[in-house]
Amino acid sequence: MQVNIVLVLIITVLISIFAVQNTSPVDINFLGWSFRQISLVLVIIFSFAVGALAVFFLALTKQLKSALKIRELSGQNKKLAEEIEGLKSEINKQKEPAPSD
Repeated sequence: MQVNIVLVLIITVLISIFAVQNTSPVDINFLGWSFRQISLVLVIIFSFAVGALAVFFLALTKQLKSALKIRELSGQNKKLAEEIEGLKSEINKQKEPAPSD
């Protein structure tokens, strides 16, 4: 976990340095939209933020799927453990000697 935090910090610092060194205004054209004379810093930071959000949401969906699967398997495990206990008690009842009259 700490390695991930350090890597994210290093990448963030590198992107920040790159953005600060590239401050010239640029024209952006995207899907029919046109933006004139926008600072390259804003373009870089916006692109980084959109990418980070995409990764976050992809990881979140994977985490939720895993959590749901764990919950399902835990429920199955509990049911099977109860069934085992029931079968063990049945076996013990059958092993007990019958009362003699």
